[in-house]
Amino acid sequence: MTVGPTGPAAAGPTGELCGRVDALCRVAAPHFPPGGPVAAALAGVRLRLAEPGLRIAVGGRMNAGKSTLVNALLGRRLAATGATECTTLVAWFRGGVQNRLEVRRTDGRRYHVPGRPGGGIPRDVTLLGSTREEIEEIVVETAGGHGPGRPWTLVDTPGMDTLSGLDGVALRALGAADALLYVMPHPGAGDAEALESLRRQAHDRMTALNVVGVLSRIDELGDGTGDPWPRARRVAATYTTRLTGLLSGVVPVAGLLAQTALGEEFTETDAALLRRLATAPRDDLDRALYSPHEFLHWPDGPLDAPGRARVLDLLGCYGIGAAVDAVPALADPGARALLAALRAASGIDGLLDEVGRRFDAAADRLRAAAALGLLDEAARTALAGDAPDPAARRALDELRAGVAALRRHPLLRQTELAPALADFAAGRLRLSEPDTACLLRLATGTTTAACLGLPEPAPAPGTTASQSAHAARTAAEAAARWRQLESGPSRILQRHARTARELCEELYFRAAATPLIPVLTTGRGRGRRPSPPRDAGPARGRSRRARSPTPRCSRFRRPTR
Repeated sequence: MTVGPTGPAAAGPTGELCGRVDALCRVAAPHFPPGGPVAAALAGVRLRLAEPGLRIAVGGRMNAGKSTLVNALLGRRLAATGATECTTLVAWFRGGVQNRLEVRRTDGRRYHVPGRPGGGIPRDVTLLGSTREEIEEIVVETAGGHGPGRPWTLVDTPGMDTLSGLDGVALRALGAADALLYVMPHPGAGDAEALESLRRQAHDRMTALNVVGVLSRIDELGDGTGDPWPRARRVAATYTTRLTGLLSGVVPVAGLLAQTALGEEFTETDAALLRRLATAPRDDLDRALYSPHEFLHWPDGPLDAPGRARVLDLLGCYGIGAAVDAVPALADPGARALLAALRAASGIDGLLDEVGRRFDAAADRLRAAAALGLLDEAARTALAGDAPDPAARRALDELRAGVAALRRHPLLRQTELAPALADFAAGRLRLSEPDTACLLRLATGTTTAACLGLPEPAPAPGTTASQSAHAARTAAEAAARWRQLESGPSRILQRHARTARELCEELYFRAAATPLIPVLTTGRGRGRRPSPPRDAGPARGRSRRARSPTPRCSRFRRPTR
């Protein structure tokens, strides 16, 4: 069964790696009978690669604020919030040429139903035309809403601690995503368990390589009064450390405020309500904003009951306070200016920056890695079933060989560190603090400098010779360190240290082979990689195998293009 919104929105594979995976599928397809499981898997992977951008899942525990965050990222209130039953359904959101909602049933039947005005999932699940148990997933197409720099497909998943638990549909949806935003309003031990469960269900694919944590509802931290940001940043930093290996970092966001700041519902009438609130004595307003109940039952405030309910629904208590604080500082406190102030107060731009740095910059790698995983699984399943005929077996062997060859591509070697991150998170891999930091940089960096912990070079026509030489030396030193760890007592450490060392070697070759540090040529005219500095790494206390200062690369060959 095809999982996700693959269909008319497909445009064509983008990126070098996705193009090569698509070519692998295209070459392999004629060797398998049409309609068979392998042919269907190949076709599904090609359709997925033709989608315009990443598939990003939004997951978390029950009532974590997932749908609110989805709406903020979409720029429209499309996911149902405050409707518990709808949170038990998997819902995909993608751009389209019109607003429409497709219901996909477990029996394979598909049909369209009207959405809410402006698009989106009805709050009443009975309007979907089938019971929850009969629905496989929902696909919501909307015209507009996405920013031009955010061509994502988002999937809103059920809470992990619903009464029914995560069923197979939700797990398949998470497995079909390229990356995950894990939402947690109040981080705790349960989130570590939930992330570990997701990692296992996704066969170690969901790790710090492609998972970012979101600390939602920051206004509820502490006693709910005062500026929540100092405490939110401390909590985010603490859980970034505690959840090392399971996610790359935790970003605090005021979800409800972000939903309104990036959405389309806030009007000039709402701005006028906030300007009226700003005329109230501040002490009275602070007492009213102590809780939603206090604000809604504020008898002598400047707003009537409908006005109070309106601004509370849009902003929450923290957002109302932030908006009132912004009014005196704005020359023209109209809707546009207030929305800009509310956006800054929500923290959503920090999350968008993190998504851009961790996901968008690595989109080609993440999508290709996910596609290769699907191909490998399809081939393994076919080989484990009824014995294929000799021709089909040869085709399967060639498909797996093609997958293995693509995985040796330099950009995809980072994904081989996902098991190391999983073992670290589970306590099976023990490293010193500096080695842990090095592993995380290697696994999650999106540039050579980021992988090596070096400052990004300033924008310039080209990299200077000194920058390239420094990067090469740093990579050689890191390779020497991981080579030392390969002789450690733990087989798990040995295996992951070898992977890290080979990646450092590739980073060395990439830095040393820049135009300003020419690649030497052999008699046949092919490039020969330069040797690293002779003083790279410690010289004493190494075994005979580890004495050579040159990073060994016999196990790694740069794939031909």
